[in-house]
Amino acid sequence: MRKFVALDIGGSFIKYGVLTEDAVFLEKHESVTEASRGGAHIIEKVTAFIRDLQTRHDVQGICISTAGQVDSKEGVVVYASKLIPDYTGTRLKDELESTFSLPVEVENDVNCAGLAESWIGSGKGAKSLFCLTIGTGIGGSYILDNKLHTGYSFSGGEIGYIPIEGYAFEELASTRVLIERVEARTEKTGLNGKDVFEMAHAGEKVAIEEIDRLVYYLSKGIATVTYMMNPEKIIIGGGITAQKDYLYPRIMKQLAADIIPAILEKTTIEIARNLNNAGMLGALRHFLLQESMRPLRSITTIIESNHHRFTKREQLVADFVIQNLEAVPNKTITEMSRQINVSEATITRFCQKLEFGSYNKLRLLAKEATVSNRYYGPSNIDGLDDINEAYFMMMKKYESLYDQKSMNRLKEVLESTNQVVLYGTDEWSPLLPAIKMKLLEFGVMTDAFSGAQAISLSKRAIRPETLVIGLSRDGYSEDVVEGLAHAKRLGAVTVGLSTQSDSPLFSVSDIRLTVPSTESVNVTSIGEVALFYLFDVITHAVRTEEPSSEIV
Repeated sequence: MRKFVALDIGGSFIKYGVLTEDAVFLEKHESVTEASRGGAHIIEKVTAFIRDLQTRHDVQGICISTAGQVDSKEGVVVYASKLIPDYTGTRLKDELESTFSLPVEVENDVNCAGLAESWIGSGKGAKSLFCLTIGTGIGGSYILDNKLHTGYSFSGGEIGYIPIEGYAFEELASTRVLIERVEARTEKTGLNGKDVFEMAHAGEKVAIEEIDRLVYYLSKGIATVTYMMNPEKIIIGGGITAQKDYLYPRIMKQLAADIIPAILEKTTIEIARNLNNAGMLGALRHFLLQESMRPLRSITTIIESNHHRFTKREQLVADFVIQNLEAVPNKTITEMSRQINVSEATITRFCQKLEFGSYNKLRLLAKEATVSNRYYGPSNIDGLDDINEAYFMMMKKYESLYDQKSMNRLKEVLESTNQVVLYGTDEWSPLLPAIKMKLLEFGVMTDAFSGAQAISLSKRAIRPETLVIGLSRDGYSEDVVEGLAHAKRLGAVTVGLSTQSDSPLFSVSDIRLTVPSTESVNVTSIGEVALFYLFDVITHAVRTEEPSSEIV
């Protein structure tokens, strides 16, 4: 499982830690931002935090959520308030990629909160949602079909500046204004949001009145979002939501007065689930989304950067590929030439002028790009999100577990052996017949044995030239382990397949192949698919390479 550093840079605190790609925290910390010392000091602190985390974790990327308006494509802070001097213009992506030689992605903190809620929070499964974050100011993010919409100049969702009764929304309904007004009316100082709500619980009239005032204006802002965007869900986040038991019923009562029933009944208003972790979780989500788009961007960038080299006929090919990328993997070179009315030679020359080299390579790259992008697109069938994510995560785990050295050795053995013996127990034993057929179709004489008695009897047929493959999900099947140990003593090559790399099965295996652990309540057959996929990879690795000529 890959690991990532995630940081949430706020005006008061920097939260940072290490997560796996399925959003499990391995460790997390918090430090005072010292924002008044400026942008350069923040870079120094962030760099030190990352270096410290790298002493304990092998990370594959850096995910950043930050205060300020962010150009997420370039990873630049386009605008930051005066609370963080000299932060505007900071090129976080460039500076950290240069320092650590790791991919870095940067997004605005409120947008990250929205991504976190859409991914594993209150907004999971919603086709459209607006996430409202209430704190020192008020920010917003709009997620439509699993994609963050930041607008033309990265200011989409900046709801805090919407004018209401002559004031900016955030000057009426933010936690900062609530505290300022309570302090001014009570002549108390040093209050925080928690203090104000404790005063309200204690029956203090000023605190109750000011919270009611905040709710009144907060409802006006939510109503504006509801009428303008009509999202399926509106998620309310920020530190103030720790007081959800007090706030939520009051907000819903006020919304009933501000939004017509026909719309309010169809709009779900919920409190955010991720709270203090939202920035880091959203930064990870943003990183993974951008990573999934890289193959698509790579193809488009390569083509667009070579426009000047194309003939007019080759330009027709370029335009078709960019506009119909999903169709390319399913088209032969002949079909494409007919559809866009150019010769096959023109398509071949087009590919040769680029990094693709051949049409076959272009088809493979197009397939990779469209598949990785499709996972994050909207599901047209209700209830598929968990299934899609389970299978996608299985494939991502294979990327990190794939051992080219072990695969190369297995290829050599399979090419030279005349006999394969399969041992299997537990829940993988029913898969043995299908795996046996795969190897027989490949042309290798294969026998499969399951259960203590069958495995014991099969030992008499083992020869030094036999390839013995043991399958045990947890790697602790005594029958399979003993079967491989016996074969190993006879000089046979042994292969172990398990989800546990430190299991007894691997201790008696010459070649060890780890199958991703695929725990999923909603996807009962994913374990079988994981194993079959691995055997497809194995048999593919030893097939004779296809000729390099074009497929027509």
